[in-house]
Amino acid sequence: MARNMIILAFISVVAAMLLKQHVYAQTNCQDVIAKLMPCESFILGFSTEPSPQCCASAQDLVRAANASRDVLRATCRCLKNAVQSIPVDLSNAARITSLCNLNLSIPIDPSVDCDSL
Repeated sequence: MARNMIILAFISVVAAMLLKQHVYAQTNCQDVIAKLMPCESFILGFSTEPSPQCCASAQDLVRAANASRDVLRATCRCLKNAVQSIPVDLSNAARITSLCNLNLSIPIDPSVDCDSL
């Protein structure tokens, strides 16, 4: 029951974020969040490792974010905003970099300063 409530809350928050459609630089937060949907179970702490689909989506997101400094900063801001609204398992989120072999040189941490990237 509690798990269903968390999933419902997650979906509600994502839906609200999609409706807002924040766009930073040339990055659409709707697209950033959609890319990570296959990671939902892992990011929320319901599974112990990310799925292959999660890793593939995360790799795509990192490739897109690494296109330019502006896109990287904007992606960072989108994710920081999402983490404030979604009950993310920060330990699992931080492990995605190594578990999915992401080419990411910044920490996955809600306190990261996106403007300094």
